Amino acid sequence: MSVSLFRPIRYGVFVIALLSGFAYAVAPPVTGGENKTEKKNLEDPEYVAEMKAKVFSKEGISVANGEHRFNQTCVYCHGNKGSGGKAKMLQGRDFDADYLFKTITKGKKRGSLVMPPWKRTFTPEERWELVTYILSLSEEK
Repeated sequence: MSVSLFRPIRYGVFVIALLSGFAYAVAPPVTGGENKTEKKNLEDPEYVAEMKAKVFSKEGISVANGEHRFNQTCVYCHGNKGSGGKAKMLQGRDFDADYLFKTITKGKKRGSLVMPPWKRTFTPEERWELVTYILSLSEEK
């Protein structure tokens, strides 16, 4: 008997929820006027070159940002300040900036050691900051 009493209430609540949600579903989403075609392709070579120039123009800040990011993600394999660990030591090695950027972006596999690609994790600017930090380790020797 109590089941039949609550059935109309349950359906009434369902109908009210359905109708109130319907009004929100009709309204268009607020976008802020951005058009999807206006967004820059983050992997566009021109944009990557622009970010490289930006990062290297403020190298002191970029190295600090890169060190912070390195300590969060890279230190587990490359060791503190690139001193080595599971992966090769980065300190005191001569690197080409573009090679480092490509390796960070696409990752690397050498035998059983695998460095994951960071393309989807970090923006080009963040990857260039990592490059500036690794290059600063090369200079320390």
